[in-house]
Amino acid sequence: MSKSNVDSEFGLKEDWRVIQTTLEEIVPVYDKTNRYISLGSDLKIRKRGLKLLAEAVSKQSFRLLDLGCGTGKMTAQLLAQMPSQKQSIVLLDPIIQMMRVARFKTGVDGLIAVFENLPFKTETFDAAMAGFAIRDAKNLSKAFDEINGLLKIGGKFLIVDLSKPDSKFKTLLIGIYWRTVAPAIAFLASGMLGLKFGKLAKTFSRLPKNSELLALAKKSGFQVARAEYSMMGAACVLLLSKE
Repeated sequence: MSKSNVDSEFGLKEDWRVIQTTLEEIVPVYDKTNRYISLGSDLKIRKRGLKLLAEAVSKQSFRLLDLGCGTGKMTAQLLAQMPSQKQSIVLLDPIIQMMRVARFKTGVDGLIAVFENLPFKTETFDAAMAGFAIRDAKNLSKAFDEINGLLKIGGKFLIVDLSKPDSKFKTLLIGIYWRTVAPAIAFLASGMLGLKFGKLAKTFSRLPKNSELLALAKKSGFQVARAEYSMMGAACVLLLSKE
């Protein structure tokens, strides 16, 4: 099998529509339930990533794209620390229901689009970020290529997301958690809508291993500036740089 064919394996592919439909259905309980199933760690991980991004971008105001913005949580957290950034951020998400919440929450404008077809000119942004969203790409290799293209030379790409350890044992344990424990917690937190979070376990199963994800990013022209893992390797904060 060629390298290009191997790369194309990474991403949701035909499962993309199922995941997007599920996300549309759980918008009313999305933030609350994520807080429970992440065992309270999602905010901490986001804050850590945003701190690294702010330190890495050597500008007081920088053009930023919030990819897969969801309900706007990453942007809201950034604006709480850097309110002057408001006019320099663009939101992007494929789900209009999510975008409505994000726009209301942040007061920032946004576009409906997917990772694999970003409607911007090359070298438009100083930085991009994806909070618990890059795993929802239909084709990860193409998504990385698109994101690299819209960043300026030296631009930064922050990924805060689930991750899959290279260790088969750790991956097995984490997979069991997302298939069984997380849906149970989601049900207790949000009732029947919470049960739908079980379908999102597919996004973990389709993730490349941590080493494969970094290799994919490098193939698209990124250098790894920082890679931090937590929760037994089940979550990552990655800061990539376009060289």
